[in-house]
Amino acid sequence: MTPERRSTPRLRSYLPVRLRPSGGQLIETLTKDLSPGGLRCVVSSPLPVGCQLALEVALPRGQDVVEVRGRTAWFRLLQDGEQFDLGVTFTEVSAETKRRLSSYLEQFTVPSFTHRSA
Repeated sequence: MTPERRSTPRLRSYLPVRLRPSGGQLIETLTKDLSPGGLRCVVSSPLPVGCQLALEVALPRGQDVVEVRGRTAWFRLLQDGEQFDLGVTFTEVSAETKRRLSSYLEQFTVPSFTHRSA
């Protein structure tokens, strides 16, 4: 097993996301997981690693869309052979957007407890 390289853990989350590659067509899909530092989504054709993207992620429960910039980090053909997982690293995230993403993700995070000796 390869060591985790992400600086922030990702949470499984299926949210609508729009990807717009630089000079490319709009792609509408769903996230598979999300963190304050990036996401994974499904696409019908891969984007080259390093491709610059504008992203819009629709947070649930009536929250507005968050807008970030990112780049593709990797892609992998799925078992069905017709779609790809796409990993995206966020490169530009405003402080307000990072706060909103973190707030959304914290709803699903189990707090860790430290053991104290008596």
